[in-house]
Amino acid sequence: MKRLTVRRFIPTALLAAALLAASPAAIAAPPEKGGNPPDFPPGTVVDAGLGCVFPLLIEATNSNATIKTFKDKTGAVARVITAGRGYTLTYTRLDANGNRVKSLNLRPTGSVQKVAVAADGTQTITATGTNGLVLFPNDLPLGAGPSAVQYQGRIVYTISPSGVFTLLSTSGTRTDICAAVA
Repeated sequence: MKRLTVRRFIPTALLAAALLAASPAAIAAPPEKGGNPPDFPPGTVVDAGLGCVFPLLIEATNSNATIKTFKDKTGAVARVITAGRGYTLTYTRLDANGNRVKSLNLRPTGSVQKVAVAADGTQTITATGTNGLVLFPNDLPLGAGPSAVQYQGRIVYTISPSGVFTLLSTSGTRTDICAAVA
């Protein structure tokens, strides 16, 4: 299984990490339509203490979303919008030996993620619909992590160039994944 210790799982975070710093106001061409987001590597595990107090296996498959990439005048990616039916997510609690203990399977209803990049490289993600977010202990506001939450509604957060997530706002319903598979 692939251990996730430096980065965290979330479809928008992975899309955001691929962006280059550019001004969203300097869009020069129509968006490029891409295919569906790829499935996540099988066996992605968030180590104990980073998302939940136990190791958490996250599987994300079968997204039917469409990716639109907007480029600036130089051809660099300026922003990305992903919309459609998101991933089917399976969260599984693992024991210390890596054995499956309890799982929660969540089917998406639809989602939209918009990623914008500031001049300093900070990424702002606005996600609506069904989205999962794992926060690490060093994320902001302090005390927000470790956590693994599935949102149905709207979440807004930033990712600093150093990889620190800052949760800015949430609305709608939330499911505490750690509690659900405990």
